[in-house]
Amino acid sequence: MRSRRMKKSRVLTVAGAEQDNRMEVVTMSRDLSLYEAMGGNYRSVDGILYPNIDVDVMHSGMDSAITTYDIGKYGHLWISYMKENHPDRYRHHIRLGQLQIKAKEVNEEAYEMLDRIVERYLAKHKPKDKHSTMEMWKIREQAKMLAEEVIYGEIVYQYH
Repeated sequence: MRSRRMKKSRVLTVAGAEQDNRMEVVTMSRDLSLYEAMGGNYRSVDGILYPNIDVDVMHSGMDSAITTYDIGKYGHLWISYMKENHPDRYRHHIRLGQLQIKAKEVNEEAYEMLDRIVERYLAKHKPKDKHSTMEMWKIREQAKMLAEEVIYGEIVYQYH
């Protein structure tokens, strides 16, 4: 039984199978998939079909283009915080088309603060053995955890 969506579009179906000297030959008719019926197309790479999918780009200002990939970890966290705790302000940013721009600013500010805090922490806390990779890794992880705690409190979980 086909769903309502698949009634109008023709799909890839098995037309028949034949037995020929212990070898089964399957003939298939090439009809439209649901994706193709909706206007999509595929590209072939090494015999595998991949759908051609584009990411929409929002243009803001003169020549800068911002996609969802540019907002980063802290930008996504800030969006989640705003959506859950300040839904009116969240919708306001969406209506004005500023949500991703603001999230990108929050992300950049957070990474700048992360770099500053980690540098200061590493300057204060020198490893006892400079050639110990594990000790250096442990100090860097401590610095990063401390910096992220400050970033969450001062930048990400704030009303912007």
